[in-house]
Amino acid sequence: MISVIICSINKTFAGQVQKNIAETIGVVWEAVVIENTVTPQSLTSVYNLGAAKATYDFLCFVHEDVIFKTQNWGLKLIDYFQNDQQLGLVGIAGSKYKSRVPSGWATGIAKIDCCNITHLDSKGNQQQMYFNPVSGSLTQEVVVLDGVLLCCPKKVWEVVRFDDILLKDFHLYDLDFSFRVAEKYKVLVSFEIDMIHLTEGGNFSDKWLEATLAWHKKMSAKLPAYVQGFQVNKKEWEDKIVRTWLIRLKHENIGFYNQLQWLTNVKIWAHLSAWPNVLLFMVKKYFKKRS
Repeated sequence: MISVIICSINKTFAGQVQKNIAETIGVVWEAVVIENTVTPQSLTSVYNLGAAKATYDFLCFVHEDVIFKTQNWGLKLIDYFQNDQQLGLVGIAGSKYKSRVPSGWATGIAKIDCCNITHLDSKGNQQQMYFNPVSGSLTQEVVVLDGVLLCCPKKVWEVVRFDDILLKDFHLYDLDFSFRVAEKYKVLVSFEIDMIHLTEGGNFSDKWLEATLAWHKKMSAKLPAYVQGFQVNKKEWEDKIVRTWLIRLKHENIGFYNQLQWLTNVKIWAHLSAWPNVLLFMVKKYFKKRS
């Protein structure tokens, strides 16, 4: 039995995904849809509200702009939890390593990132994001997840809950929740559940960066974090993650001040291999600011 919790800002998407879930989930389920347009609340608040209203033992927090392609995906999720009492959370994208570098879940490192999502771009073309560090594996253990799909027993949410005090917007809810669940339970990415995300996602705005810097500051004593027993190369990986996110953020709509805050926070002077991109970034942002 699964309670599917949806924060809705689009009635068309909300209706479409509920119909799709009814046709594919394969188990008894209920929709807990929180309409969030009239007096918008943070996603953390909405998800806590929805989870409190849920009547079933398993919770799935799902974006409304998705289509499930796998039949009986609900049965698969319940089987995961019933077969592993240490399992606390399942998603379809995440990473085995969470860096000190302020960033999202993705690292850009093949042996760390795990993902099985198909996105539709602005022209309607499908772009499959599939990263599996162990070819052919059905699941991989991770320490952080993307929020397009987050599934857990209700008793896990009752212990961890979403942080609606620090995170008062629509960012970092997934990173924070999965990270704190991973401190107490096992967290998995499943490669058995296929989903189309009807938007490209990835809104890395000033608000995202501000929330990211605040969260990393709060969790600094616990970072980096990684799957227990996983062999890591912290210096090499932190350098790579700096370069990955520097390239990504310089193309985002982030103010010059916040960009400098990020560069200072990551101690960019310690990452020599990133400096060519740093210089390009600073020149681009400077002239954009002046124009």
